[in-house]
Amino acid sequence: MRGDMRRFAAVAVPVLLVLLLAIWRAEGPVPKPASAPPNEFSSVRAMATLRELAGSGTPHPIGTPANKRVRDLVYARLRALGYKVDMQQKFACTSLPACGNTENLIAKLPDAKGAEVVLVAHYDSVGAGPGASDDGVGVASLIEIARAVKSEHHRNPITFLITDGEEGGLLGAEAFVAEDYFARNAKVMINIENRGTYGPSNMFETSRHNRWLIRRLARSLERPHATSFFYAIYNLLPNDTDVTVFKRAGKAAVNFAAIRGVNWYHTPLDNFAHVNARTLEHHGDNLLATARALADTDLDAQSKDDASYFDILQFTMIWWPAGATIWICVASLVLLVFAARKTNPRAMTFGVLAMFATILLSMFAGGVVSWLARLRSDGVNWVAHPLPSILAMALIGIAASVCAAALFRRGAVRASGASPEGAPEARTTPAAERAMLFGAAFVWHAIAFVLAITITGASYLFLVPALVLTICALARVNDTVMSAVTATAAAIIFCPLVILFYDALGGRMMTVIAIFMAILTSLVAPLFAQLRLAAVAATLAIACAIIALVSPQWSREKPRFLSLAYVSDRTLSPVWVTPILTPTLQAAAPFKPADPRLTPWYRGQQWTAPAPPLPFGLRPVEMSAQRDGQTVLIDVRTRRQANRITLAFRGGTVLTVNGVKPAPLSARHRDQSFNGWRFVIAQNVEEIAVRIQAPGEVEAIASDLTFGFWSPSSFAVAREISNTVPQGDGDVAITRDRMKIAAAGSP
Repeated sequence: MRGDMRRFAAVAVPVLLVLLLAIWRAEGPVPKPASAPPNEFSSVRAMATLRELAGSGTPHPIGTPANKRVRDLVYARLRALGYKVDMQQKFACTSLPACGNTENLIAKLPDAKGAEVVLVAHYDSVGAGPGASDDGVGVASLIEIARAVKSEHHRNPITFLITDGEEGGLLGAEAFVAEDYFARNAKVMINIENRGTYGPSNMFETSRHNRWLIRRLARSLERPHATSFFYAIYNLLPNDTDVTVFKRAGKAAVNFAAIRGVNWYHTPLDNFAHVNARTLEHHGDNLLATARALADTDLDAQSKDDASYFDILQFTMIWWPAGATIWICVASLVLLVFAARKTNPRAMTFGVLAMFATILLSMFAGGVVSWLARLRSDGVNWVAHPLPSILAMALIGIAASVCAAALFRRGAVRASGASPEGAPEARTTPAAERAMLFGAAFVWHAIAFVLAITITGASYLFLVPALVLTICALARVNDTVMSAVTATAAAIIFCPLVILFYDALGGRMMTVIAIFMAILTSLVAPLFAQLRLAAVAATLAIACAIIALVSPQWSREKPRFLSLAYVSDRTLSPVWVTPILTPTLQAAAPFKPADPRLTPWYRGQQWTAPAPPLPFGLRPVEMSAQRDGQTVLIDVRTRRQANRITLAFRGGTVLTVNGVKPAPLSARHRDQSFNGWRFVIAQNVEEIAVRIQAPGEVEAIASDLTFGFWSPSSFAVAREISNTVPQGDGDVAITRDRMKIAAAGSP
């Protein structure tokens, strides 16, 4: 027993130390004080700027007076630092199309010439919140960096682009690349975003052919938090930031973001009080180091291939050419076969089977425990107290791995010749343990090989631990050392990712945590392959899930998202609309399932309650249409200075909006329609003229939208009692008009 405990400590202690170190490093660097040297980034100085920009807590979407106030403050700050600041005013459209009048700020030193390194952040916010982290942190960081580099001379000048309308659909970025006067010298774009309010500054995206970028970042970043896994996965998702536009325009790009604290993202709680100074410091240090490194680089000497890369707990970054990944995998596999040549192949087969069983068991058991933990979540993806659920996922992953090893232990022992057929065996023998470890290693290599072919940037997750195990096998270390060293290497790779999984994916996909923990534990499970240990881990997992089940699912500090709308439609009675019906809201008004005619493109459930008519003096949106052969020109005008105009139509495709063609549709985006309806969205305009190709009948619904509305006081009380806050656009007031345009040639 004492020997087993020493063995357990030898394996578990290094892994736990790595986990604790990863958690500590994820907190970010200590903020530098205002007295820091002038050539360094100080989050304390940046926080003072941010307080001025976002301290009032007022949302400032594109086109609002509050947004113009922020724009003017940024303009004045950059001018005071000695920069020449241009205000680019342009009507731009994305591929949706989302369009709008934008006002970008572009700051350069007076003597700037030639290829430019451009630092980018956006100064607008969503309608629901003040955007202190998204992206006030980015703007404050750029102003602090502008101060730090204003007296420096580099091979390539550093330019600052503060875009407008990012939340409205990347409008400022579209406007920037559309004008050659501003964009022609921009060679590299360094963007800062936030999909939360705290956490490490993660370099999660680059442009393609990034090997030259990664080589320079690996040398320059003091605390790199970067992985080609995020880069590879992000390229498969339909998510966008300003970098999406820059990459489409052929610009090299790097993208930094923090993703923790998603409970406050795009809500009123994305305020100055929830800004994290360590995250701000990490962002600023990374941006400043990246800008300086690229400013002294030959920007024309770019590579034609990608890199595979990852950081070692933010101490350093490891990288190699992505094309070498498959050859490293093959070489490691060949060496493993050589090292395992004296091990019984049949015994190793049981290790392979145990590995596959580990993955399947973790998927099934993780799904069941996740379901139990989320029974009371009512669809909320990020709950107020996620730790019990996260622990439940980790423990059930460990249980799945140990259980799978225990199920195949007897076969491995017999195949290794340590126990005669029919004889009982009390425990796993060293020969069987090694055979099962080798079997697991073959599966790790196989997964790495498949990923090297399909998602190259993710292959290192399995390749590095597999390579470490191969080296241990060649060195002929004992099983405990092999397991401990390999599991520690895997923990260094996995732990920084697992820490972020819940914030990145939410409760609906937290089974991924169980799967990753099970795969990690497969490197030690053969040493502790006992069903009773698996039962203990599973029991603890269920206990954690029950704690998660009975814990409050949301709170005043971490509330539930709920946005309300007032809709006045010319053909329907005015209504209050909610996508979520809480008991307190039900008590405040007689909500019932919405009439499907209200939003025919909406696929989810909505509830409506009778609302008063549009207040006196406010005129609803107006729409008119004119057919010209195979095309139709639809004009939509707001009569109440609304923040947004939307045209939903069925039966055609958009040609132009106010004479501007939509941007090209990205290859990773599908043609966007909802139940056959397409949309044109315009911000900061009073009128749009949409020309569509439509030989047949066209059905159109025009809307105008303002942020905020005149809801009854009972709604505010209901929201406070149920701990809900608006998100995204927030509470909005909408007026609508409808019409049908006959097909071409119809009388």
